[in-house]
Amino acid sequence: MTNYTVDTLELGPFETESGETISNLKLRYEHVGFKGQPLVLVCHALTGNHVTYGTDEDHGWWREIIDGGYMPINDYQFLTFNVIGSPFGSSSALIDDDFPSKLTLRDVVRALEVGIKALGFSHIDILIGGSLGGMQAMELLYNRQFDVKKAVILAATDKTSSYSRAFNEIARQSIQLAGKEGMSIARQLGFLTYRSSKSYDKRFSPDQVVAYQRHQGNKFKENFNLNCYLTLLDVLDSHDIDRDRTDVTEVFKSLDTKVLTMGFTDDLLYPDDLVRAVGERFKYHRHFFVPDNVGHDGFLLNFNDWAPNLYHFLKVSKFKRK
Repeated sequence: MTNYTVDTLELGPFETESGETISNLKLRYEHVGFKGQPLVLVCHALTGNHVTYGTDEDHGWWREIIDGGYMPINDYQFLTFNVIGSPFGSSSALIDDDFPSKLTLRDVVRALEVGIKALGFSHIDILIGGSLGGMQAMELLYNRQFDVKKAVILAATDKTSSYSRAFNEIARQSIQLAGKEGMSIARQLGFLTYRSSKSYDKRFSPDQVVAYQRHQGNKFKENFNLNCYLTLLDVLDSHDIDRDRTDVTEVFKSLDTKVLTMGFTDDLLYPDDLVRAVGERFKYHRHFFVPDNVGHDGFLLNFNDWAPNLYHFLKVSKFKRK
């Protein structure tokens, strides 16, 4: 296996947008490959983690993309951070007594930037993320702390919609009313927004779907920290690339970054037309509509339906300016 590292950076005091301070910022990360290869920075989704590639015994959540040849392990090095607020090793309410009571997506991204610099990187060849990961990618591009050659934004829009926030609020209320059992309900509700009704009908009978939902809820309540989940719901709700800014389109148009956006059929949370609209704010942009019926979670599944377009985008060197 190629060079593989999972470790935790300790980076000192970190102040959030709200003015609260993490006394010693911790960032758990996975790095695969060798320095000198083009760098791929992968940003994970809401309940994801830093284990993008994983080990031969325990594969990461995007191992199939890499080993499938769409982003070959011999062509790139891969870096993924566990976002702060998450329960998988970075600073969070699970491990930090002084963890902020309020966290935003911009806090998450500024922490990532500190970690990237601490590891000695100043250039990102490929920036990629789906859902909350795509939102992180937008903020990283706006902040312009790194030269980014290409960016891939999957199933993410320029702000969290009122529709999505409504589901998040129901999840909060469930947890506040019923603790860990509320976590189970929140996860079951979430799954209904991550998948399409067509995919459920295709996969389950009415009796099977009840057992499946309960299984997902019970697994989540045991494996994910309650307070961390509440933190990350706040992070998700805070996403609005234009919040208190008037220059976002101007900044995006000024970048030489080549951007690919992808939207997925039956994505209730982040519809294809709004995903495309994000890309249209950039100077160089291509969009691909994924015509499967899984829904929002398409970026984690059915790779053969969309990853060939990713592969082609990464190989193209000439783009026509809009």
